Amino acid sequence: MTDEALKLQRFKEAVSADIDAQVSRMLDEAQQECDSMMDHTRITVSRHSEEERESLRTASELAMTRRISAARLEAQRSVLRKRSELAEGVFEKVKTRLAEFRRSSAYADWLKKAVSSAQEKYPGKKAFIRLAPEDMKYADALDLPADEDASILLGGVTVGFEGISAVIDCTFDAMLEKERSEFSSNSGLASDDRE
Repeated sequence: MTDEALKLQRFKEAVSADIDAQVSRMLDEAQQECDSMMDHTRITVSRHSEEERESLRTASELAMTRRISAARLEAQRSVLRKRSELAEGVFEKVKTRLAEFRRSSAYADWLKKAVSSAQEKYPGKKAFIRLAPEDMKYADALDLPADEDASILLGGVTVGFEGISAVIDCTFDAMLEKERSEFSSNSGLASDDRE
């Protein structure tokens, strides 16, 4: 080989080595850039996945809390309905017993005692009474001016006094309503939410 050919050969080898070195650097840089992009993508995907998991966990917890609250509320309503049914049954029995008492001979004596007790609260005041239409048959025995009061359904008497606005309600209706109110307040049947 001649000098020229040898020089050309060396030049080709030098250029080829330089090209190989540049290609190797470019491949290394491309690999580093690819690795960097992959790392960035992994971080982004991981962050996005964690945000999605947290969002799903939050939504799941919220949905579970709502279901638990709804179930708890329905259970409370069910208990209140059952208590209300039981209370209504008790008060219906009381109404039946009051109706039986009202038909007994002891009822007339009870009316006299109720009127007498009311009059003791305002001695010297002229009293008048109101009775249910069915109870007007006892008016003469009570020896006071009497009027019918259709709002008295279960029996008893109201005693009013002339010259003052005091009325003493001795009706079974008022007594039963007071008992119902106290029962509701003390048994959890009241309408206020304390929980």
